[in-house]
Amino acid sequence: MSRLRLLTVVALAFSMLAVTAAPALAQGGPRPRPQTWVDGELFNGVVTPATFDPANGNFDELYAGCAGVGGFKNGAPLISESKPGDQDYNGGRWHENLIKSTALCAQYAGADRVEDLDLNDFVLNGTNYFECPLLPRRGNN
Repeated sequence: MSRLRLLTVVALAFSMLAVTAAPALAQGGPRPRPQTWVDGELFNGVVTPATFDPANGNFDELYAGCAGVGGFKNGAPLISESKPGDQDYNGGRWHENLIKSTALCAQYAGADRVEDLDLNDFVLNGTNYFECPLLPRRGNN
């Protein structure tokens, strides 16, 4: 898949998530629950209809994998640097980092922690800060 096409697929996937999540949130329907790996443990997230000003508090970094090609381990689309119970966890306040179109997505198919990532393969999305608390899953890993 060409890099341009991959970038298009990633952008389309995020657009589709926004389009499909907005009506559900507006109508009080079920909220999307994206899965997130943190330190080898899989969590569910709860997308909330809230944003915040990053100048008014702390946030954690969230890394989005290649959409449409499996993402990270077990197809989860996200990896975080922090989770509930960590001293530095900020309650689900995130700054999103997107994978660059030049990254080789296959190298991240088994990734389940930030240490598995080459952070040079990600670009900071300067405008996407949001809230999405992480919920532990039973029978993890």
